Amino acid sequence: MSTVVTGAAGFIGSWLCALLRSQGENVREIDLPHCDIGDTAHLTRVLERAAPERIYHLAAQASVRRSWQHPAHTWRTNAGGTVSLLEAARVACPGTKVLVMSSAGVFDGAHVDAPLTENYQPAPLSPYAASKLAAESAARHYFAAHALRMVVVRPFNVIGPGQSQEYLIPSLSHRLTAAVRSDHSRITVGNLEARRDFLDVRDAVRGLWLLMRDGQPGEVYHLCTGVGTPIRTLVETMISLTGRPLAYRQDPALARGADAHSLIGDPVKTRWLTGWQATVPLATTLADVLAEVGGPGPLGTRADVLRLR
Repeated sequence: MSTVVTGAAGFIGSWLCALLRSQGENVREIDLPHCDIGDTAHLTRVLERAAPERIYHLAAQASVRRSWQHPAHTWRTNAGGTVSLLEAARVACPGTKVLVMSSAGVFDGAHVDAPLTENYQPAPLSPYAASKLAAESAARHYFAAHALRMVVVRPFNVIGPGQSQEYLIPSLSHRLTAAVRSDHSRITVGNLEARRDFLDVRDAVRGLWLLMRDGQPGEVYHLCTGVGTPIRTLVETMISLTGRPLAYRQDPALARGADAHSLIGDPVKTRWLTGWQATVPLATTLADVLAEVGGPGPLGTRADVLRLR
């Protein structure tokens, strides 16, 4: 099996490449600086040489915070980059199956507490979310106009070892570890009331692999647990994993004003098609992230916290 992965050096991409290789697939990684996803001509030549049977398109500007700061770059990378990839695939390998990574962020302007199905109307608010919805639209166009065999996947909040400190859980892990090491008794946190559907990266990449295998061209699928966890519960769980009686204080400066109160997915469609379901407990994921940054969590000696490469 010849497979191309864009964004292969990223958090999810690196885990995905490791999984694909463990399945015996021949993986060609496409990432900066060797190939600019927006350079359609170069990308077409790369795909012609690779002749992939499958393409996972993960390359993106994935930070919501940075999307507010740099909206034009976000649109060029996420929407423009997807069009570039799809056009290159149409020319170089039109029979190839393409998985386009979208995001649960397309609902970040929605006001609903119930688990979201694939049929719920997207309501993007951030530039990141809007650019991802535009990427979905491009995928639908190439499916309808050129019969490109594409599948769209919307992962919810993917977490785990190897994620940048820019994101919530690694940031909390670093603050907690620093507090323990310096013998501080308190940490600051952002919005405690928001609820999110957290998914371990190891479950996420297994879901991507199954949806590439079984997903029906032209369809959209959610990868999620169906369970909403309040950020307050997340913080308290991570504190308990340190084994120290740390207090926490909400700091409005750490909260994003545009955050949706609740973002929970419905995994039924994906589960029915592939049999996939999330298997890694949230507490295990949190302990692994704490262990990765040198935290004193009880699972800190687990061998599988090492980032797969």
